[in-house]
Amino acid sequence: MKKRAISILLVIAALIMSVSCGSRSGAGTTGVEEYIDFSQEPVTITYLTIGDKPTNGQTEKVMEKINALLLKNLNAKLDIYYIGWDNYLANYNKALDNGEVDIDLVGTGADWLDMWPNVQRGNFLALSEDMLKKYCPQTYANVSGAQWQACSLDGNIYVIPENEYNQWTNHGFIYRKDILDESGLSDIKTWEDLTTYLAFVRYNYPGMIPWDADGTNTIVSLGYLTSKSDYIPIYEVTTYGLFGAYSHDKKTIVSPFYTGDDYTNYAKLMKRWDQMGVWREDLSLAEDNDIEFYADESALLQHHTQNFYTEIKPKMDVIMPNAEVGFFWFGKDTGNLIRNSILHGAMAVHSKSKNPERALMVYDFLRNNEECYRLIRYGIEGKQYSVNSKGMLEKPSGYNADRDSMTTNFWWGRRDEYELLDSAASWKEYYDLVEDYERVAVEYPWDEIPFSAAVDQQILEDVVAVCDKYVPAIAYGKYEAEPEEEIALFRQKLKEAGIETLIRQLQAALDNR
Repeated sequence: MKKRAISILLVIAALIMSVSCGSRSGAGTTGVEEYIDFSQEPVTITYLTIGDKPTNGQTEKVMEKINALLLKNLNAKLDIYYIGWDNYLANYNKALDNGEVDIDLVGTGADWLDMWPNVQRGNFLALSEDMLKKYCPQTYANVSGAQWQACSLDGNIYVIPENEYNQWTNHGFIYRKDILDESGLSDIKTWEDLTTYLAFVRYNYPGMIPWDADGTNTIVSLGYLTSKSDYIPIYEVTTYGLFGAYSHDKKTIVSPFYTGDDYTNYAKLMKRWDQMGVWREDLSLAEDNDIEFYADESALLQHHTQNFYTEIKPKMDVIMPNAEVGFFWFGKDTGNLIRNSILHGAMAVHSKSKNPERALMVYDFLRNNEECYRLIRYGIEGKQYSVNSKGMLEKPSGYNADRDSMTTNFWWGRRDEYELLDSAASWKEYYDLVEDYERVAVEYPWDEIPFSAAVDQQILEDVVAVCDKYVPAIAYGKYEAEPEEEIALFRQKLKEAGIETLIRQLQAALDNR
């Protein structure tokens, strides 16, 4: 009897251990296996992402491992459909509109990938809460009611937000702190400080081009406007940030490009920079500014926070260890900083998907199973990445990007909990920046309002065409008239193109939400 009792206890212990180990090895599984018939042929789920299709054969090897997990847990496989960077937005919309490619999961974004226009055109499937609870349970549980509301239009949820990942993509200027010290300034806190720095470089470092701009970067225009006021742009309507509202009056849609003094003051400053020789007289002769910065031939770069601490600062520490770099972020003057929208990266289900339920299961698994997450984010351990003794990501010995890299561009469901810190990045500088950011940053206020679905697209195209003509010239002082005259002409052309109609339409969308 005693032996039997011991045997029973051993069996129970083994069962407990089996369940426990199964839970650990499958951590992050979706719990939807009861809805899957494993006797049927596997279902292939096609995931659309932005980026050039890799050609070195490594991504396929990563996908083999991902698909082994998906087959075991969900009787499914994943295929990636890439939309290349060249003319990506037009090709993205074309792929969604024509339905010629079987697509199930769609990476999207409200501020850069026409999320709401595609909802309006019927390209994304409405996702009921019951459907999400049933087929995407872990993700559903980690999205708040307010966040689901931001993903909704007319009472229907259309996308799943990237709400568990914190990133800073705010732009700014990267400069040489060691040169700044020589100018008598200890920090660049304002655009006036930046101008002093550029003038010092221009007249004291004749072998340097202060900023070898090529005339195509227009984000600086918006950077100035957000630095000189509490303006909050609507990112989904034009890449210029043409429309928005001020924090002190979020109920009134404005365009500082069209009214007010800030854009005129910006034009005056850029004319001054042009006359100072901040950039070449002929912008078409500009060379690679990044390479020049690393070669001590230029003193300014325009990038965003991620570039600063993951690439530029670490690279400068190696190439020019005696040089120091700093980051002047747009909005620093006034503390005007907006957090990334949770809809900057989001996942939708294509309305023509033949397997929407399984697509949701696959997405839930990619996002919540740590083993699968590491594969789709980083690749195969020992091949694309390794983890050092501090738990940080490193490249394996002998790693060659051309030969060994993989590309899945999973930017639509990242989670801080599973992210690996890159040991090569400058984390001290990053956390110092974040400390400053957290003191002033506010939430992006426009997530719940599908502004791009509210405007007349033809009028919008006409207005953007005017901006395409005038904004680059204004940004680099490349016009003959006085700045006030050029701005007056620009605004007259905007009026003729119908900007006031767009402002009224955007105001109506805001008022009706």
